[in-house]
This record gives sequence, C-alpha cells and structure tokens, in this order.
Amino acid sequence: MKRRRRQLGSNIAFLDVMACGLGAAILLFLIVKHHTGAQPVIEDAVSYDGEILAKLQETEASLNEQIKAVTEQILVQESQVDTQQQQLDEHKAKQAELIVLELEIAREEVKNTALEKEVSQIRPQQTADIVSDQRVGEEDYLIGLKVAGQRIAVVLDRSASMTDARLVDIITRKLGSDAHKRQGPKWNRAVRVARWLLARIPAQSQVAVIAFNEKAEILNQGSWANSRDSQQINGLITEIAGLVPTGATNLEAGLRALGRLRPAPTDIYIITDGLPTQIVSSPGLQTRCRKSATNVSGRCREILFLKSLSNSAPTGNKKVNVILLPIEGDPAAAPLFWNWTANTGGLLLVPAVGWP
Repeated sequence: MKRRRRQLGSNIAFLDVMACGLGAAILLFLIVKHHTGAQPVIEDAVSYDGEILAKLQETEASLNEQIKAVTEQILVQESQVDTQQQQLDEHKAKQAELIVLELEIAREEVKNTALEKEVSQIRPQQTADIVSDQRVGEEDYLIGLKVAGQRIAVVLDRSASMTDARLVDIITRKLGSDAHKRQGPKWNRAVRVARWLLARIPAQSQVAVIAFNEKAEILNQGSWANSRDSQQINGLITEIAGLVPTGATNLEAGLRALGRLRPAPTDIYIITDGLPTQIVSSPGLQTRCRKSATNVSGRCREILFLKSLSNSAPTGNKKVNVILLPIEGDPAAAPLFWNWTANTGGLLLVPAVGWP
C-alpha cells in the first residue's frame, strides 16, 4: 500500500513540471507573436500623437496671434477714446469761452446803442471853412500853431530845394521838366501846408499869398483876398498848384514883397526848408562868402539870413510863424528861425512826416 502511494505522488509532480513547461512555452509563443504584430500599432500611435501635438501647437500659435491682434486693437481704440475725450473737453471749453464772449458782445452792443442814441441827439458842428480838406479834419490849430489874425500873409518858398529832402534828389530833379519838379514829394507837402492854412483862415479875415525863389510875386494879382470869398480862395489854391519849384532861395525878396502889401499884414506864416542862398540888398556879401559859383557854405547862409532880417524883416507888432520842412545839410536853420519867431511872439513848427 505504501509503495503505490509514493509513485503516484512522483507522477503528479512530474505532470506539474510538464504542465508548467508547456504553459511557459505557450506563453513564450504568445508573447513573441504578440510583440511581432503590435510593433506597427505602437508606431502608428506615436505618429498620431505627434500630429495632434503639432495641431495643438499650431492652434496655440494662431490663438496667440489673435490675442495679440485683439490687444493691439483694444489699445488703438483706447487711444482713440482718449483723443475723442480730449477733443470733447476742448470743445466744451471753447463753447464756454464762446458763451462768455457772446455775453461781452451783448454788453458792448448795449453800450454802443446807448452811445449812438446820445450821438444822434447831438447836433453836428457846422463848419464855415471855404476850403474843405477831409484829410486833416476841421481843427484850427496843430501843436500850438493857430491860424489867426486880421490880415494873414502866407509866404511860400518855391525854390528848387523845396522839391525833395535829400540833396542828391534835389539835384536830379533840377534836370527834369516842370511837371517832374511839381511831383517832388516835399513840394507836394508844401502845397498841402499852404492849403491847410488857407482852409483855416478865420471869418472876416483877409489873406495874401507870396511865392518866392530868386524873386517874389504876390498872387491874386498882388492884392488881399477875402477869406469868405470862395472864388478868391480857390483861385489862390489854383495859382499855388501851378507854381514850379525852381531857382535859388532869396528870403529877402519874399520879405520885401511883404512890405509892399497894403494894408500891412498882422500875422505872417512862412513855409520854407532852410536858410537863404541869395540876397537882394548886399550882392557883394553874397559873392564874398560863397565857396564857389554853385556852392554856398553853411556859415555863408547864416550870414545871408541875418542880413536879410536886418534889411527887410517886418517891423512893428507883427507875429511871424515858420513851418520848416526838412533838408540835408542845414543844421543852423532851426535855431535861427526859432529865435526870429520867438522874438515876434510867433512859433516855429517842424511837423511830423505824415502832416498834413
């Protein structure tokens, strides 16, 4: 009994070992076969994963670009909003300024309306001037120069130097025609000054105009004109406009013509540009003090001026006023004329360039 049991156990152990071996062989076979068939599947899976990763990366890059574009657009829109807000603020500020300005204009309009009402109630002053000169208004004086007197004599220098202020222009214009000489800027100004004086002659006064260069003549046929006679006054203006500025300056000739007026003048207005270059009463003196046949020195002109006054200056209670227009190279003219006019109670006027 015992021997049989021992053999049966040995057989079972052997079978177990064989079974395990067979199982191991089968498992090995399966593993080898399975590995051979699974290799393409693994490669396919790896390739598929790579494609998915690439697509994800591409999608991520696209989303990043879109986010960047949207961000830039938002920044641009924010900048535009800021600009529009600034423009809106400026517009509101301008509207506020406009409202303030409109209020100020309204207040000024109220003031202007009140002033217009006051002006409309003022009667305009009627002028009695025979000569109307709109360029210089209706005033009777300028810087103390008052046109006054019972018999007023206007003495107008019509020498060649009265054409221009510069010596070179004077010399050039001497060679021109009479029309060219009349177009001289200083001569036109002298004519305007004479017209200004004639326009302001007081009522009930008489006026005479004397024009002088080397010689002198009394306009209006050598007689006084009534300041209220428009025909006579306008005739004087026409005669003055027809004069030609030429020749030398002989102040004594003009003063002697003053002495021929009857009755004698009470007030004298002289329009000139400087000291004389000739004299009537002392031709020898003129010859001795000249530098040359065509040039008279400044000192010589002073001597001729003083000699002219001592020989022919108006005597008695006669007020002399001088309107001195500019010229080069005659610095002593202003003080000498000022001294003369001051001694007579008159006035020396060196007017501004734009007058009259």
